[in-house]
Amino acid sequence: MNTLTIELAQILSELNDHSARALERLVRDAMELARPVQANGAATVATQGWPVGYFEHTAGSFAAEPFDLPLDPPPDATPEW
Repeated sequence: MNTLTIELAQILSELNDHSARALERLVRDAMELARPVQANGAATVATQGWPVGYFEHTAGSFAAEPFDLPLDPPPDATPEW
């Protein structure tokens, strides 16, 4: 193992589950960007710079999250002239 691998493993062990998953996702995305061509010759990065299949993979990831906007607060009182 090189020092980067050791450091990454140490950081992952110190993070909570949500943060660890987010860091793993970032590292995996970075690795995909570093590999421009797969073994079969297909590009892994689209012309816009996104990994191929990124939006298909992440579609619906917020489906269980509430999407209710908070109510607007009452307007601030203005002084009388």
